[in-house]
Amino acid sequence: MRRYFALCYGIINYIVAVALIAYNAAWLGGFVPYTVNSGPKETFTYALMINTLLILIFAVQHTVQARTWFKSWFNRAFNKAVERSTYVFGTNLVFLLIFWQWRTTEGWVWQIESPIGSGIIWILFFLGWILAFTAILVKNHFHFLGVRQTAHYFQGKDILHENLKKSFLYSMVRHPMYLGFLLGYWAIPNMSIAHFEFATLMTIYTIIGIKFEERLLIHYIGDSYKEYQRQVPALIPLLKFKRSQ
Repeated sequence: MRRYFALCYGIINYIVAVALIAYNAAWLGGFVPYTVNSGPKETFTYALMINTLLILIFAVQHTVQARTWFKSWFNRAFNKAVERSTYVFGTNLVFLLIFWQWRTTEGWVWQIESPIGSGIIWILFFLGWILAFTAILVKNHFHFLGVRQTAHYFQGKDILHENLKKSFLYSMVRHPMYLGFLLGYWAIPNMSIAHFEFATLMTIYTIIGIKFEERLLIHYIGDSYKEYQRQVPALIPLLKFKRSQ
């Protein structure tokens, strides 16, 4: 019975996570009825305070659930097969909270009226989200979103760590998924203040989060990841060529 529950838990969280990533793109791009600009309108200070709190909740959830001490406690108290799915479950809840409670304020940071300029930025927007989804697929999205671990538990197989990816996108930058997300956050022809707050706060979190994530990767993978860091830039592919000169 536990194995069936774990598998269903993993599959449900996986489906919800994929749907929320897609919704995030549509929410930022304005392709759904309720967007980043649809929340309650507040003063700039109040909106910034609430929105910062929402991203802080996201950061705390990601940081705490990714820590080794939390994983060790969780695996002792529950089952390591659902540890990653529970991380995904927490992320799903936080994103739902962000979509629900995000505040807006009057004003725009920029508005591009040129059809050519607007078209170029929309291309970058879609390329960013395609890059993010492709990076997740290449990384083994079933493992990344937790369903692989629950499937192995259901089948009675050992739950193994994912191997370090160095091919395809991961040979150009170490974090192509984050690069795709950042493009998706910023590439928008009409940048409202509410959207700008989201992009700025998530960029700050991403830069800080990469530092913490790479410490964990060094802990799990060791010197091979340090060598990978020396060979491949974190986010900007061109830096690779500058280093080689």
